[in-house]
Amino acid sequence: MKILVTPDKFLRIKAKPVVSYDKKLEKQISEMIKILKSSKDPEGVGLAATQVGLDRRLIIVFLNGKPEIFINPIIISSSEAMLSSIHHKKKDRWLEGCLSLPGIWGFVDRPYSIEMEYLTPVDGQLIPRHRKFEDVESAYVQHENDHLDGILFTDHILKQGGQIFKDTSDGLTLIENI
Repeated sequence: MKILVTPDKFLRIKAKPVVSYDKKLEKQISEMIKILKSSKDPEGVGLAATQVGLDRRLIIVFLNGKPEIFINPIIISSSEAMLSSIHHKKKDRWLEGCLSLPGIWGFVDRPYSIEMEYLTPVDGQLIPRHRKFEDVESAYVQHENDHLDGILFTDHILKQGGQIFKDTSDGLTLIENI
């Protein structure tokens, strides 16, 4: 299992729902966590199954230093407030990156908060969860959830008329298009 990078077509698929929790899925989750923990440059915060070639609605996001597992996640509500309306100054905003788009960065103006329903494994059983995410955690979860629908963070930036940057030896350099 390895992280796929653009322009791999698999990154654009709409993933299929997980129908059962079994040893195979348990092993895939374990491998994904291992890959995420070993991602250092940049450090990975989240990983979607589609990023490692798995056609499953499954994401993992590190929250408060530990991996949270989201199976068949659904965003059920989003705030009208956007990140830019909370973080008015550009210096207070963070740039998103992605393990599947190495060296590419940009600000995505996402809803400040979301509520999500999903399943998570507990003692071999899938347990339903309902949770609200705000600010940076909301952005992380939305970013990974987008992968399950074949959406990359750069798609949002281009739609929003934002700026995309690339790592260069001189630091971050604005690029016109990808």
